[in-house]
Amino acid sequence: MHHSTIMKSMPTKIKNIIVATDFSEKSGNAVEMAFHIAVRHEAALTVLHVVDQFYLIDRSYKQVIGNEVTQESISLAENNLAEIQKGLAERCSTLNIKTEIRHGSLIQSINDLIAEDNTDLTVVGTSGEQKIKQFILGSNSYSILSEANTSVLMVPKSFKKYRFKKMVFPVRVTHNLDDKLDFALSIAERNDSTIELLGIGDTETSDELKKEFIGLKKKLYERSADYTAEFFEAPDKATVIATFSKAAKADIIILNYQDEQSWKALFAENFLRKIINTTDVALLFYKPKTEQRKDTGQDTPYDITLPIPG
Repeated sequence: MHHSTIMKSMPTKIKNIIVATDFSEKSGNAVEMAFHIAVRHEAALTVLHVVDQFYLIDRSYKQVIGNEVTQESISLAENNLAEIQKGLAERCSTLNIKTEIRHGSLIQSINDLIAEDNTDLTVVGTSGEQKIKQFILGSNSYSILSEANTSVLMVPKSFKKYRFKKMVFPVRVTHNLDDKLDFALSIAERNDSTIELLGIGDTETSDELKKEFIGLKKKLYERSADYTAEFFEAPDKATVIATFSKAAKADIIILNYQDEQSWKALFAENFLRKIINTTDVALLFYKPKTEQRKDTGQDTPYDITLPIPG
């Protein structure tokens, strides 16, 4: 174990944050988490609510209906957002906060804001009451994670630790490790975190991973980070990460957004399913801006819940 204080010289990687809310308890906890992160990083915070639109589908065109219902939803959202903004501003007078109401597609609304504000992190709340199959099948739940053009932080409704003192940093593939480490160090610096470097290889990948693992240890030492480092060989990497994180009393797990090159591969091996099923801490899925995908712009039913089993 190497203990020291992280050098206060790294510029933050988080300058603009979006948090999506539907004014539920799970969304409220996500807003609270986003607030704490924004304060620590001196980042701008945007609280977003998307008003669903009702459509009457014709063979030749799509026509908006239910305008009275939509206007009622907008008025209610405006009041709720104003209350959120006032409450957070009272707690931190220097907080740069704004609220946004958008219409239609949640994903397109998020990605429009990301493009407008050069956003670095999207924060979403997760529920402990729904089952994992609903996460797999839920179009918006999957879309936020797979299509939002930023790193995504998933915050369980029951998770109330808003400072990340223990950070688990799994190393299971070599993709984007340096960028992921810089992002993690930027967070660790502002949380006085201990980084738990966790290497997990198998018979086919261990040699290459060990080289990367040793390189990351060296970088952590050079950055004067407070860290531990352990390497395991195991076929079931998700179980190792979950077990290790619980033993370490982790507050956040930093995962690569495309650990296996594609989400289909992740779902095929059940890695993401297992991680969500077996952890109850904040999960940050890191995605380099250079790999952000274009939004499909498709409208989907409005539900920003990202469920995890309770």
